[in-house]
Amino acid sequence: MGNLDQIEKAAQKLIGLCQKEKPTKTDKQKMLGLHADILSGIENLTECELCGAISEVIVTMTLAEVTAKLCKECGFKALDVGKIQKTTSRKRTPTAKKRNTDSKKTAPKPAETPQEPESPAALHTRVEEQTGIKKTDVKRLHKIVQEIATPMNLENTLTYVKREVENAKLKVDGQALEKAVEILRDA
Repeated sequence: MGNLDQIEKAAQKLIGLCQKEKPTKTDKQKMLGLHADILSGIENLTECELCGAISEVIVTMTLAEVTAKLCKECGFKALDVGKIQKTTSRKRTPTAKKRNTDSKKTAPKPAETPQEPESPAALHTRVEEQTGIKKTDVKRLHKIVQEIATPMNLENTLTYVKREVENAKLKVDGQALEKAVEILRDA
């Protein structure tokens, strides 16, 4: 049995297991075994260096000091011609980008001085001053905000933090909470 036949039979068994009405834990183990069989079969397949066809039978052939792994058809063609005609991959030559001379010239950007991130203590103090929330509550809010996945938008962040504040039974004004979340989120 060849690799392609092995892959096909394993795939058919896998399909059969997937179509069962209620697969069990043993079915899962069988699926994992079939998955491993399919992967090993795929890894054993080799590719013809001329046409790119995947075949179970690949021959390493040397003609006129050129060696290549060829499928059956390409091997016969190479024997008929008397040489192996390997295709070379085209290399792209870099093209010069044309500049539009009519466009408005931009001034070089001034070098930005890297700002050091604000320390958590300074951040907590700033939030306390701007919102009137106690520093201990600000620390808890900061921890809640830090636990949130970054791509969450501000509206969802506020909703999440409000629920967490309710669960933690913190006494925080709604507007102060919104302002604190905005500051902590941007920090």
